[in-house]
Amino acid sequence: MLAGKPAKRPPPPVNTSMYVKVDPDEVLQPVNDREKGDIRGELARAMEIQQTKIATLCGYFYTATGAPPTTTYRAEPHERLLLHFHGGAYWMGTAQESGLSAKFCSDLLARIQEKDGSIKRAFQMEFRLTRHDDPTFGYPAALLDALVGYLYLIRVCGFEPKNIVMSGDSSGGNLALALCRYLRDEGVADLPVALLLLSPWCDISRSHSGPVLSPNAFSTTVLNCKSDVIDASLLYRNTSVNPLLGRLPAEETYINPYISPVSLQLDPSYGSNPPHWGFAGFPKHVYISTGSAELNYEQHLTLAYRMAEGSVRGVPLFAGNNLERHEDEPHQCVWRSDYPRAPAWVARHDTAVKEGTSVSSPLDQRDVVLDDTKDGVHILPLFKWFEPERSQVLDRITSWICDISKSSLPNAPVISATNV
Repeated sequence: MLAGKPAKRPPPPVNTSMYVKVDPDEVLQPVNDREKGDIRGELARAMEIQQTKIATLCGYFYTATGAPPTTTYRAEPHERLLLHFHGGAYWMGTAQESGLSAKFCSDLLARIQEKDGSIKRAFQMEFRLTRHDDPTFGYPAALLDALVGYLYLIRVCGFEPKNIVMSGDSSGGNLALALCRYLRDEGVADLPVALLLLSPWCDISRSHSGPVLSPNAFSTTVLNCKSDVIDASLLYRNTSVNPLLGRLPAEETYINPYISPVSLQLDPSYGSNPPHWGFAGFPKHVYISTGSAELNYEQHLTLAYRMAEGSVRGVPLFAGNNLERHEDEPHQCVWRSDYPRAPAWVARHDTAVKEGTSVSSPLDQRDVVLDDTKDGVHILPLFKWFEPERSQVLDRITSWICDISKSSLPNAPVISATNV
């Protein structure tokens, strides 16, 4: 992991992966008279505040469990790739072989290999982790590193965005969402064909759970405080959020869609109004895995329904074994009208909705799959002890990836409750 300033030491030993050094000077386009460069917009703004610097990075190519490690970083013609960002609340975790995410990638590749072999390799980027004593490692350092990693795959390795499935677990899912948002907003490269999110951390503000001193009694942060595998305490949250913010004010977690894409306090003037809710132009294929025992379960439902509302279909496709509870939820999961909001925010939001009730841009050709496991815990696909549900989720994800790989149409075949 890259916690703190990287030490000058040899690369870690590898047995099942291939280690690569990623030099940003070979990847990033500088600013000149004709081009803006790759670092601009929100990324440039936050970097200036935090005094974040560009750093030399590293990554790992993985193959299927039991398969020999790859020997080249170069993409074969039309090769498909899984790009995964590990979780760990931005202050822990690693892309190395010892990490849970590495094992997840190899196990998923093994299943894909058995089914059709459409994806043979995965890549994990070792991005910088946050530190309490150094704000330069807070947001947007991980986003900057993720951008460098993505552009490395495209510009150095030769992978095409249309052949990349981007994925992330927990905070890695947050990072994947932020990177897709930056690619869409700034156009430095095309977006990946698909987005796979495992229990994504998508409301860092915890606006769903309400004020600390008076939490929402119906929030899953309260209801599931003893059923999930992650700590529900305020101390744990502060350990994660404070170093991520660095020099940024606390309100950034509420109003910045790069940090909290489904915060219930997002400013409608920045595009967080219906029907797209800020997700217009995101990848055409989205898969969200969640479990009903998770602290952040409600965030995942909000994300799935909001990403789907701006699509032609309008609602998610459902997978998993917790399907019955979603029959009457579309309006509630999108609007969250029973969640408390500040009066000033409600007034701004109502005005924006009234002024923009018509669709300002065409509906997206996007399929959003919501894989909901009853009593499932945070990032359950990474835990081998959570069987048989883990294998069932991995099999459904495998089918989804293989269906996308088979089709070159705008709407690839997708998973539904009838064929999982």
